[in-house]
Amino acid sequence: MRRGLTRRQTSPIIAQVYIFYITTLGVLLQVIFRENNDVSPVLEKYKVIISIFIVVITIHVGAVILGEIFRIWIGNGIPISGVISLLFGFLAPILLLLILLPIFGWVLLGFWFLLLAKVAWDYKQQCHHFLGQLLVRALHAFERLMNHTSAPQELPI
Repeated sequence: MRRGLTRRQTSPIIAQVYIFYITTLGVLLQVIFRENNDVSPVLEKYKVIISIFIVVITIHVGAVILGEIFRIWIGNGIPISGVISLLFGFLAPILLLLILLPIFGWVLLGFWFLLLAKVAWDYKQQCHHFLGQLLVRALHAFERLMNHTSAPQELPI
């Protein structure tokens, strides 16, 4: 018997994450565009940070949803998806702090890069193993595809 959440229990979690993502994007679009299609002065000054924030939130939501999907269908999640979700979930408020309190935001961003380096070092072996397995499976699938010669089959009448 599998431990953890069932499909019915995890489906609302995925929906809540997705609703949070859509709501956040809606707020960002309101910040970016004001009345009469004028560009907001906030966007002009911090255009790069807001664009990176959108990418970070997208990666975070994708990692959460993929982790839940793997947890539903395989029975356990991919550990790296949780780490990616946590890293990018931690980066999102740091990017907002870069706008509100730039000095504090830069210090936290430096700590985030140190954390990223440590996590990358810790998961290096696991990533090599996972990518190696993925490459072997892809090569086997390609080999089967190239060796598969099938003549057109007649349809039964």
